[in-house]
Amino acid sequence: MGCHVRRWTTTLALTVLLAGCGGQSAPSAAPTAARPTESTAATTTPATLSLADAKARYLEIVAPYNEALEALETAANGGKSWTAVRTLAGKVAQTNAAHAEALRAIAWPEPVREPMAALLAEADAAQRHWERAASAKGAEELAGAIRDAARRSGAKQAGKVREALGLPPYRES
Repeated sequence: MGCHVRRWTTTLALTVLLAGCGGQSAPSAAPTAARPTESTAATTTPATLSLADAKARYLEIVAPYNEALEALETAANGGKSWTAVRTLAGKVAQTNAAHAEALRAIAWPEPVREPMAALLAEADAAQRHWERAASAKGAEELAGAIRDAARRSGAKQAGKVREALGLPPYRES
């Protein structure tokens, strides 16, 4: 078992590093829904955010996801059991789904729309792998699912979103 654990934690450490969405320096508050522009109509489209508001909103939304990824990486690098890491993978799956939903609810400024759409496509593609990781029956299945999720990390797309928002490149905390 020790050999399997060592192999999957090494794989995990390398792949999780690639998966961050880029939420450095954000408060850890839970995402909130976009506010409608008019309170009189329930189906109104939210107003397009200013670049400054979009920057703050992006960081707020992605913070819980990045924190979940970092917790997973810390656990794996700290030699935690694969079952403990599986539990953390479940948290990553939850926060990935939540942040994708919250990001979709925003009317992003024009320069952010295209890279945001690409980032959301990657988040959607990674979701099934995170869910598979969360229900893995063994260390090797867990490692494979995390590896597959990391291949769809969206790190490149998140970098383009950050660039469009005028944010510096993502750095792990």
